[in-house]
Amino acid sequence: MLTLGFDTATGVGTVGLVDDGKVIGEYSFGADESQSEKLLSSIDLLLTESDLDVSEVKKIAVSRGPGSFTGLRIGISTAKGLALGLDVSLVGVPLTTCYYTRVQNYDGPVYTVIKDRRKLIYCAGFDRSGEKVDSEESIAVSDLEARIDRRFDGSGKPVLIVGDAVPEHRDKLSGFDNVILSEGELNYPSGLQVAFLGEGIREEEGLESLEPLYAQRPIAEVNWEEN
Repeated sequence: MLTLGFDTATGVGTVGLVDDGKVIGEYSFGADESQSEKLLSSIDLLLTESDLDVSEVKKIAVSRGPGSFTGLRIGISTAKGLALGLDVSLVGVPLTTCYYTRVQNYDGPVYTVIKDRRKLIYCAGFDRSGEKVDSEESIAVSDLEARIDRRFDGSGKPVLIVGDAVPEHRDKLSGFDNVILSEGELNYPSGLQVAFLGEGIREEEGLESLEPLYAQRPIAEVNWEEN
């Protein structure tokens, strides 16, 4: 089944194509200000370079976030439009799960961290078996160490931290006890990973039921803490 997956939740957009577990291709782009324009043109480019027509796509998988409000709205509305126009299945995938599966061979607990506004990050925790033990939430970077300690103190293995907030906050994160930080491309989203995960989801989303996973604290609360 040819599955198109994409993510627009962060400043790096990415689209990927898989077919029954086989990699077809992937394309990523920087798009802080123009996700909408670049997403559709990137999908078209990837299909063209893969010698495929959009009519051959049988499933759409999209990242639900958390991440940029505008980016998520663009990604999900595009996914709904494509699924409706092509009359194909639609599924949503949490971005935190996408990050976790990129490092799931690590034999220890994992925290995924995604950039949020100002000094905040979105985070979610996974134990060594891959179970999500801390759901998506927006917290201050400075609060992450205590959260990790509460959840995984005494687990033995260092906690692996992965996600696009790692490069942004590396100095602070590197000072945490009993953690290791992921490097390179693992800290950035992958359209292929969204597509692979989406391909494995058997229950499709209804067009009305698929909503962004915002997981964000009220802005008034954030402003109060920072003032």
